[in-house]
This record gives sequence, structure tokens and C-alpha cells, in this order.
Amino acid sequence: MESRVSRLSVLTIYIVTFIFLMAASVSGADEAGRPPGEASSPDVFFRVEAAGSSETNGGADWVVVYDYARNFVKPTGVTYVESHIIHKILTTAGCRDRSVLGWSYDPQSSHVEIKEVNVIREGKKIPVDISMVHDLPAPQRMIYWNDRVKTLQLPELMVGDGIEIMASRKGFTYALLGGGLHEGETAAQDDEQYIPPMPGEYFDIVYFDEEVPVIEKIYILSLPSDKRLHSRVYNGPLYSATTYDEERTEYQWWGLDIPPRIHEASQPASSDFVTKVVMATAESWEAKSRWFFDVNKNQFEVTDDIREKVEEILKDAGVEKASEERRAEVLLHWVAQNIRYSGQTMGEGEGFTLHPASMIFEQRSGVCKDIAGMLVAMMRAAGMNSFAAMTMAGSRIEDLPADQFNHCVCALMKDDGSIEMYDPTWVPNNNNIWSLLEAEQHYLVGTPEGEDLSRIKYSPPEESPLRIVHDAELGSDGTLKGRVRFSGSGAMDSRLRGLVNSRKKDMTLMFAGLLAPVSERVEIEGYDFPEIDDFSQDMWIELSYRIPKFSFDIDDGFEFRSPMMQVVLSNGRLFRAASAGYGAERKTDIFLYYTQLVDCIEKIKVPKGYKLVDPPASAIVDETYASFSGTSSMKKRVVIINHRAEIRRRQIPPDGFAGFKKAIDEAREWSQVSFRVEKGGK
Repeated sequence: MESRVSRLSVLTIYIVTFIFLMAASVSGADEAGRPPGEASSPDVFFRVEAAGSSETNGGADWVVVYDYARNFVKPTGVTYVESHIIHKILTTAGCRDRSVLGWSYDPQSSHVEIKEVNVIREGKKIPVDISMVHDLPAPQRMIYWNDRVKTLQLPELMVGDGIEIMASRKGFTYALLGGGLHEGETAAQDDEQYIPPMPGEYFDIVYFDEEVPVIEKIYILSLPSDKRLHSRVYNGPLYSATTYDEERTEYQWWGLDIPPRIHEASQPASSDFVTKVVMATAESWEAKSRWFFDVNKNQFEVTDDIREKVEEILKDAGVEKASEERRAEVLLHWVAQNIRYSGQTMGEGEGFTLHPASMIFEQRSGVCKDIAGMLVAMMRAAGMNSFAAMTMAGSRIEDLPADQFNHCVCALMKDDGSIEMYDPTWVPNNNNIWSLLEAEQHYLVGTPEGEDLSRIKYSPPEESPLRIVHDAELGSDGTLKGRVRFSGSGAMDSRLRGLVNSRKKDMTLMFAGLLAPVSERVEIEGYDFPEIDDFSQDMWIELSYRIPKFSFDIDDGFEFRSPMMQVVLSNGRLFRAASAGYGAERKTDIFLYYTQLVDCIEKIKVPKGYKLVDPPASAIVDETYASFSGTSSMKKRVVIINHRAEIRRRQIPPDGFAGFKKAIDEAREWSQVSFRVEKGGK
């Protein structure tokens, strides 16, 4: 396909722009004196015109023509950002989608100013009245802090219009678990409010692709000369340059002709595969670990109320004198079940502090950092050596000491110095201390000595099995009656608990829906399962059912498909890997959160005098990342069907996709196999 703008022309634009930016401050040469054939520095009109059409941009509705940001970092770590962005509208849908501009920000960590907005049309700039910018509370769900969004309604747009935006921002750009305001600071002070949580340090993760094509993106970082930078480009090529003088060092990264972000079923967080630059001035992970410990060391004070509650919890569970491991597990489940996830505004620095344990104990609510902090305090009340830790749920952390965290958890340091990880946020209704949906995640524990970045171990499929035992009988009138037992541990324990985590009056209808892929005529005759919060055992569910007219007598025989394969392949909670549709090829990883074993045996008793014809068997697929096999046999009057599938990694790279898909496709084909019993048996 023809490129939007030839790579050569885009590169020419950039080189000229780069020369112009670097030389403008030291050269007063008149552009009229340019040598013949030398292009002038591209202006907004040239850029919009050269950006092409929807056809030359792969059918996009709009395109990022130019995205320039210069980040000037002061010795305190406060960052001033000047940005110049140009979009071009390519379709009527693009007119709709770009009709309102928005700038999200947290007023406690950043300040945003819209300086100039223009619509570019027919070689002219049409200024947009920026006094019409609205500063509004941002939409919020489950976390109700003080985030805000500035919006600006544009005049009616036309296909071919450009949108030019110039804005500035002050503050820190990426710190999820920081310390907020520092001692002696007030919001009225010019820069003090915007000092980053780790004072004097700078962190950022810059993504270079968008949902639409990007013709040119430039990111410039200007640091004081005494600050040293860790940085690395991931997941794609970029250009870079570094310059310095006595006072500052300037780093530049830029990308040209960047295609839109890829969207595929069951892909990981975009940070795992988009082109990005990760950067940090922090010395090491150990330094960041010590900082995290220091800024939160006073947040876990054990009050009399907390100590009394811990004693009550352990006594009620009968574990006062049990092992540390057992007592820690009991406290984990109490916190998970009793501190609800709801981020309320509780004071200054909301979103950037671990709140005092006493506050969370009283409010009985908070976000991950608060829930983890509650467990840290309760463990300490029970005499355990516990600490708060940071992790990144759902994606990897690159090995640079930058703020790549979105989640807070709890670490228990044992007498031998080893660490056991606990996550109360992810284990409500889950018989684990650390959800296996978080296996292989990186984490950083905050300790006085400082820790290196660590990683949760790999969890094999047998740690998260779904076991199904199905016993049924086929009547001579084609009615199928049976009982099925689902049992699971590891990740599948929580998946089964989730099935029944609803009002009991809805259970019969819910279970009928679960078995509906077998037949819409299914009738639930009974069910049983433990209490959802009974963590003394792994979860199981038993159902008894009846299906009239399940099979018909055809040519002196009955034909049917495996009932449980219909159920498993139709329910993402039971078999996540098979719930999505996959194309023939794959460009990004498949992300499934957990490995899994599916082990199913079905025993279907058929009418007297019938036998299984040519017992079917699937192909045996045994690939690196997945496997599947299905067999059938008959013993006396019982048709025995076995199915076994393994998903061996939670994240599967594109070069393993073919083998993974082969196993899933074979499972789907096996689910469509007809089992036929005919007269002639004993």
C-alpha cells in the first residue's frame, strides 16, 4: 500500500525542522538567502497539506500530523512541558470525533494551560476562542478523587481541516504511588505543589503510537547537567539525539510514519507492545525501594482498635497459635472480604499516598494501596515483618527504575529473609494469597535496606485446573438426565466462585444459562456448592439436570455431541483461552492472565442393547504453549468421553500463535464430533 507521505519526504520535513529548532536561537539568517532547491522550514499549512487523505492513510478518519513536546526539568524535579500538536480531519466521522478537545489532569500534581487553538482551512488560520475552555470534574467510577478535564468545543469542522493546538503543562507526569505535598508546602506556592513524589527525580513513559496514524512525533527532554538518565526504546525503532552544554543535557527521540495501534483479541496492555521510551533519573531499584519505604513508614501505625480486631479475627478462626503462614492467610482473607474497593477522597495528596491504616480501618474502604496498607498494619499487629510493595497488574515492568506501577500489594518477610507476596485487592472470593491471574508479575518491595525488582514465579497449568466429572443417562425416549461436578483450584477457584457470586434466587436461571449450550430445553433439578467465603476448601459446584428430547432415534440409533465440551467452549469463565475469536495470523501477544488445565470425563449410560459405533478420537495436539486431546470408548452400556487441554503460558508470543491456535481449533472440532450408538450391544 502506498505510504501516507513517502518516508523520504517525512524525513526531509523532520531534518529541516530539527535544523530549524536547533539553529533558530543562534542564527539570524534570512530565509531569502537559502540556496536554490533547499526547502524552507515546514509551517502548519505545509504539514496539513502534505498529510494526505483518508485513502493514503489506510482509511483513517483523522491523523496526527505533528506532535511536539519539550520537557524542561528543574532541579527540584518540577517539569514544564510545551506542546505543539497538529491533527488533520480526513472523513466526516473524523469531524465528529475531533469536535471536542480534552485535556485530563490532576490539579494536585499538574497544571494545564491552553495557549492557542486554530482551525487550519484553505491556507488560513481560524482562531478558536480559548476563553470557552471548560474546566470540569472528570468522569469517575469506583475511584472518586479530584481528577479534572478541560474541554473545548471546536467550530463545525470540514474534511481536510487541520487542528493546531498549543498548550503548556507544569507538574510531574508519571507517579502512581507518590507522596503528594511535602512537609511545609501549600497549594498556593508556585512550584512546590508540583514537586514529584521522589523530589528532584524525573520519570516518564512516552508512547509513540496512537489509535490513528502518526506522521511525526518528537519528544525532547531537557535535564540539569548534574542529573543522569536511564533510558531505553522498546518495541520498535525510533531516532534519537543527545546534546549538552555546561548547564543542561538535552535528549531527543522522534518517530516518523508510525502506523495506528494494533487491536487483536486477548492482547496484553498496550504498554507491552507499542513503541515507547522508558526513562528515569532514579539511581537504582534499591534507591526507589528505600524511598517507597521512607514515604510510607508512618502509615502503618497499629492502633488499639486494630490490635483488638486482629486478636478477634485470629481467635474466631482458631489460629492464635498457628504458624505465621496460616495466621497471615486468615488476615489476608479478612481484609479482602471486608475492605471494599472504593476510592473516596480522604485528604491532601489523594491518589499519591498510602493512607493511614487507622483511617482505612474506620472507613472500611479504599483503593489497592489502602487495602494493602491495611493488611501490612494487621500483619504487624500480629507480630509479622510486613511491608508495602508496588507492582504492575496486567503487564510487564521494564528493567529501568521508573514509575511503571499501577497497583500496591503486601510483602511478608520471613525469618530466613525470603519474601511471600499477598494481594488482598485481587483475592476477594478467591482461595489464594496471591491471585494466579498475577503470576509472573514484577514487584518492588519498599524496605529500609532497599530491594531489587523481583518477579512472581511461573504457575504451571496443573496449579489452575478445572476438573469436570459428568455422569448421565440417556433414556430410550432421548431424554438425558445427569449430574455434573465442576471443581477448581488456583485461578479456577476464583472463576467458579464468580459464577455463584450473585443472589441465590437467580441461581436456577443462572445454571440453566450455563448448560444452555447443550440444549435450551435444559431443566435444573438441583444444585449445591460451598459458601463463597468458605476458604477451607477449593470451590466446587454440583448440578443435576434433565434435558427432554436431547437426542432422537435415527435409523435405530442415537447421535449426540459431548455436552460438557459445549459448555466449556461457550463460557469464558470456564475456558478463557477458547472464548475469543482468533484470526489466521497474529501480530501481538495473546494475554490470558493465567495458565489452565481442563480435565473432563463424561460417562453417559445409553439404553440397553446399544453400542458406540467407531469410537471417535481427536488428533493429539501437543505444542509449546498449548495442547489438546480427546478420546472415547465404551464399557458395558457406558460411553466414556475424555477431554484434556492445557494452556501453558499466560502470555503467548506471536511465534507461538500457530501452535496455540492448532490446539484451540482441535478442541472446537472435537466439540462438534457426533457420537453414535446403535442397536446391537448387550
